Amino acid sequence: IKLASTTDTMIIDSGSGIRELGLQLVRTADLHSRSIHLFLTHAHWDHIQGFPFFVPAYVPTFKLDIYCTKDAKAILENQMRTPFFPVGLDAMFAKRGFHQLTSDAPVTIGEAQVRNIPLPHPQESTAFRIDEGGRSVVFATDTEHAPDHLNESLAKLAEGADILIYDAQYTSEEYRAGKQGWGHSTYMEAIKLARAAGVGRLVLYSHDPGHDDEMLKAIESAAQRELPATIAARDGMVLDV
Repeated sequence: IKLASTTDTMIIDSGSGIRELGLQLVRTADLHSRSIHLFLTHAHWDHIQGFPFFVPAYVPTFKLDIYCTKDAKAILENQMRTPFFPVGLDAMFAKRGFHQLTSDAPVTIGEAQVRNIPLPHPQESTAFRIDEGGRSVVFATDTEHAPDHLNESLAKLAEGADILIYDAQYTSEEYRAGKQGWGHSTYMEAIKLARAAGVGRLVLYSHDPGHDDEMLKAIESAAQRELPATIAARDGMVLDV
């Protein structure tokens, strides 16, 4: 996920899609800041595997600050060690900084403020809220809902947000049929949270790899019948906040 701030570029997670994003940032480097802020929700493979292919990290004229509640440097170094990758983190010549986050210490980036809270997920994940100029986006994945109550901490973080991006990997039927404890949620739980928090738009995210486009369209339509201001995330989607 790329967030275009008025001053800097913010990115959440570094899955396989960050490779193409990196190429775009290099091609258009003269049109935007070369200062990039990368926030990692957690260290599961699908959220970090694209980082070794992120071209701006190898370019000395870029500045790359990386934020995580865990030791991001150790996490990224480990996945680039022999025999997993031909070069190590020391081959990345961008000006790098690593920042370990705590939930009680917001981060200020230009005019934006970034807050975070922990999320229930195997080995824990992190939700982020970005506020700038009276607009706000909340990114909450990966996470699993509780069976009998709302995540009040997340509802508070998302309160009044313009956009909530939420883990909607399963249908309710799929979740009940054996996905409990897998660390993901459903589109109906996303709707409950969006209503409780009074968000402007809900974006269904973290799609199940087994769901084809027709299934995702059906989920989106079902969600829109419950909450019209809902869309399913798509590759390359651009939203104005």
